[in-house]
Amino acid sequence: MGEKRAIRRTTVPHTVDSVCQELHNLGITAGDTVILHSALGQTGWVCGGGIAIIKAFQQALTKEGNLVMATQSSNVSDPAKWRNPAVPKEWWPTIYEEMPAYDPDETPTFFMGVIPETFRKMPGVLRSSHPKYSFCAWGKSAAFITEKHALNFGFGEQSPLGRLYELGAKIVLMGVDHNKNTSLHLAEHRAKTLRIQEEKSPVFVNGVKIWREYDELAHNSEAFIEIGRQYEKEIAHQPTTLAGAPTKIFDMCSLIDYATEFISG
Repeated sequence: MGEKRAIRRTTVPHTVDSVCQELHNLGITAGDTVILHSALGQTGWVCGGGIAIIKAFQQALTKEGNLVMATQSSNVSDPAKWRNPAVPKEWWPTIYEEMPAYDPDETPTFFMGVIPETFRKMPGVLRSSHPKYSFCAWGKSAAFITEKHALNFGFGEQSPLGRLYELGAKIVLMGVDHNKNTSLHLAEHRAKTLRIQEEKSPVFVNGVKIWREYDELAHNSEAFIEIGRQYEKEIAHQPTTLAGAPTKIFDMCSLIDYATEFISG
């Protein structure tokens, strides 16, 4: 049904070259660093689907630039904290015993969409080490972006988001809104207003699986819609389309600075 809708709302098929040209028209150029959040189901009909979208970004950015996506595996976590949905308490011992440890090469993304799940398995793509909040990167600075991802505060300064801010990245929201804008979690850390909570995930240490505890903020991505709307109203609002999907493009540093002040009150 999704593909039928995509065909009905498409006049001419979207291709790698056509999407690349759209990106150039929207100001995405060779050497840029982009973090992409996407929903393939919101695009028109794309010849090649998610792989074509990724290749279009790679072609537009070239290997002198960087393409980054959040590749979270939020299910690789403490079942006692699961809420949507929760699992019976009597299942917890089995989950603690049997949950596979995070492996950047093997662990799939969880509810992140077709494009990030495709991207993480493509040649030349590196993935960070955080068991719950990993990112994948391709391009000139892929190693710099993904290495040394701190276990504590996975969206904080010692995370790929911190490196993207340093690189002056652009945020592309293709078919999604600010509640999917992972970059705004960096603003939460800088605002220092959220409570800290303990989490744990299964990881490998010297080849042995252990459940490692770490500190994280009690994130609130639902608040990001209001923050994004206010930023668009006061600073920048240039809605457009990309491959037929409603799209917004932002300067990451500008948005994070604004959001940090907004959250701080």
